[in-house]
Amino acid sequence: MANIQRNFIAGRMNKSVDERLVPNGEYIDALNIRMGSTEGSEIGVLENSKGNTQLTTLEYDGTPLSADARCIGAFDDGANETMYWFIHDSDFNQGKLDMVVSYNVNTTAVVYHLISINDGSGSGNTTLNFNPEYLITGVNKVEDLLFFTDNLNQPREINVKRGYSQPVAGVDGFAYDDILVIKRPPSAAPEVALVTTSPNETFLEERFICFAYRYKYADDEYSATSQWTDPAFAPKPFEFSPESLLNEGMVNEFNQAQVTFNTGGPLVKGIDILFKDADNPTIKIIEKIDKAKAGLTDNAEETFTFTNSKIFTILPESEILRLYDSVPLLSKAQTVMGNRLMYGNYTEGFDLIDNDGNDVRFDYTTSQKSVSLSTDTIDGTLSAATYTISGTDTPADTLVSFEFPLSVELKAGATLTFSFLFNHSGWSSGSTTPVPTETNGNGNPIEFIFPLTRDYVSVYDLWLSDEWQEAIGISLPGGNIQPMATAEDGITLTDVYNSIFADLLNGAYEKYQSGISAIEQAVITTAAAGSGIITFQFPAIQYQDPITPANIYTEYLSISEPSIQYLSSGTQKSLHSNRGYEIGIVYMDEFNRATPTLVSENNTEHFPCFTCSTVNTIDVSIPTTQLAPFWARRYKFAIKPDRETYETIYSNLFFTDEEENDTYFLLEGENAAKITDGQRLIVKRDTSGAANNCIYATVLEK
Repeated sequence: MANIQRNFIAGRMNKSVDERLVPNGEYIDALNIRMGSTEGSEIGVLENSKGNTQLTTLEYDGTPLSADARCIGAFDDGANETMYWFIHDSDFNQGKLDMVVSYNVNTTAVVYHLISINDGSGSGNTTLNFNPEYLITGVNKVEDLLFFTDNLNQPREINVKRGYSQPVAGVDGFAYDDILVIKRPPSAAPEVALVTTSPNETFLEERFICFAYRYKYADDEYSATSQWTDPAFAPKPFEFSPESLLNEGMVNEFNQAQVTFNTGGPLVKGIDILFKDADNPTIKIIEKIDKAKAGLTDNAEETFTFTNSKIFTILPESEILRLYDSVPLLSKAQTVMGNRLMYGNYTEGFDLIDNDGNDVRFDYTTSQKSVSLSTDTIDGTLSAATYTISGTDTPADTLVSFEFPLSVELKAGATLTFSFLFNHSGWSSGSTTPVPTETNGNGNPIEFIFPLTRDYVSVYDLWLSDEWQEAIGISLPGGNIQPMATAEDGITLTDVYNSIFADLLNGAYEKYQSGISAIEQAVITTAAAGSGIITFQFPAIQYQDPITPANIYTEYLSISEPSIQYLSSGTQKSLHSNRGYEIGIVYMDEFNRATPTLVSENNTEHFPCFTCSTVNTIDVSIPTTQLAPFWARRYKFAIKPDRETYETIYSNLFFTDEEENDTYFLLEGENAAKITDGQRLIVKRDTSGAANNCIYATVLEK
């Protein structure tokens, strides 16, 4: 008998010929089988395997997808009997169409999670930007969040339970940022204005507090924190205390901070206001603000007032150094391990090239500036003012005007010190007679210090500011001045003024109220746009007869010797002398992903010892030839000193041993604890004033 052999190496089914004529290598019929496992039974090694069955037809706006539609990624959610797949149709009505769709095998429900047809840029691209050349190779589902990546777009996510907006008028209804894994943080640090209020809170008195904020997005996802502000600290004028031998002025002039932040776009659901001590990395949450509940609009500037009346919560340790979300730009692989989303075979970071494809040059240069403190005196001009609190009177020298010269720049760090002397001018014509024979005498002084914590473009801008109005005082009711009985507890100029006058006249008449046209009025200041002049009118002081309360006596006070001392840099920050500094630049993208600190060749400056009495700053000049990287949206500077910080020691009592030629200084309290035998000190100031060179002294004995 002939030996007939058949094989199926052609791998092709042929049902069109008689089974007796089937060519070698082909076959008539076949079944799909599985070995080793079954789909419905534990019996047998081999069983038939189920084939493919069409379950649904995809369409958009009543039109089925074209024959060019392709599935470029899929995910099987076995726990919920749901299939997800990612569709790209390159020829849908002569355009593109991208979709994320799911099908539940139990309910046969088809859900179109995302439909993307036009991103609105005019380029013909979709927001999803699928491409059949870049398959979605990484898909994971964590609870209701579906994460996916394709190595063409940044890693993305969607919430499968959320209804994303469908296209409107042919333009996608969702934003590109809406589906990114990385979340956009605030673009800049908040702005901080320091103010003084009553009651006198003390939380900021001796602490260097920095502020920041972060955004809360849907699904309880948070952005990284914004940049941090400078410490909210403005010291009082230098005040050396003979008792403690310390600078008692090194406390905060203000007790409250007004933090202004941006509410973010429509994707932002809430804002967390944060703070930390400058020397401590622990971040604390001051306030959690829900935009919807607070009625906040998108991309608006809002202000939060910080006091010490809150109980703060602390961010987890993992958030402390989270400068930006560590999400790669592109990624081929993705998985979830240990409750953490992880990426593999990814692209991270940018090339340092400009828009023309050239390497970024770092040619910036630095220059140091040392400015001596300048003081200007502005004398006031006196005139009469009208009062109607008790009749109508116009006493002389009750209105003072100050005209600021052009040389006075109202810049942050400067200090304005207003000085006034008040003298008895007379009693109101409307006062009950006979008036008291005792008066408030002559020469009642007031010194009003107003530090400038920000720049003002004009005197009118200064007068119009909230911080000026609050420092002068806002009239009652509803204002921030104290009632006359508790004026000495207040902190405004009006409170100080009301408290300097006698509580009793003639041993019987009690200080009652003050005002100009009505009681409980604050000092009135005025300014006009473009004039450079600011005026002061102080209230008249009223006394009352306690036996006959209807008897009210109104005393007018004239002003003498009005002046303003302008100190150009009274509280301005300054770099230390006898120290070198290196400046670097850091570029950031729109998500605050940052480069390392980049340096140029000419980026160092050194301030010698003789600059100890000047305000020292460093200017950085970026030439036009240094173009920023094409991806950069903002930049910042970093500074590094070449020495650590040091302690400051004060002493004003000393004597010299003539036999040994040794000088002994009296140190008390904190100063004594800072000194050890053999320590080398730098003398910054002696009995002759600030030192003009480096003077070193060694502690021989304590």
